[in-house]
Amino acid sequence: MNTTIPKSYQIETPRFRLRIPSEADIPFVFSASRYEGFNDGMLWEPPESIEELKAPLSRSISAWQKGEGFSFTVDDKKTNQPLGRISIRITKEPGRWNVGFWTHPESQGKGIMTECLKAVLAFGFEKLMAEKIEACHALWNVASEKVLKRNGMQFEKYLEKGFLKKGKWVPENLLVITRSEWEKIR
Repeated sequence: MNTTIPKSYQIETPRFRLRIPSEADIPFVFSASRYEGFNDGMLWEPPESIEELKAPLSRSISAWQKGEGFSFTVDDKKTNQPLGRISIRITKEPGRWNVGFWTHPESQGKGIMTECLKAVLAFGFEKLMAEKIEACHALWNVASEKVLKRNGMQFEKYLEKGFLKKGKWVPENLLVITRSEWEKIR
């Protein structure tokens, strides 16, 4: 996939600014990962040190440059305080992209990702020309499921072996929204 999204691209919502992550975000990401259970629904384990977060940042920037994935740090427009991350990545299926997100535990429950996902879906369909956008959530992660459903995503299938965490499979649900479904609700 070769897109023409500039490296400095930002998305604005009524309350938030979504921008490309930077090394300055690393302490924020590390602080989120210190909360018990924060990483339980994610593919990555909590880092042992701040240094471990430099390689994932480098991979995110590389994916951005290749047009294969776009990670955004979510900042509060009024305070410039980082609140979370949201990403959209290409899948192996042509025209299909995958989204993932997290909110710092100190900022959860405030509708942040509902608003940001709406903007990232628009980015996916309008700028990346996606035909379908998918997301998975661990079955117990009801908050993420609500964010997805509030944005029109619908259940597609149950994944008994969603992802491996600490040697055990975590079951997930896969939700999807198509371009035509999104156009009806936007």
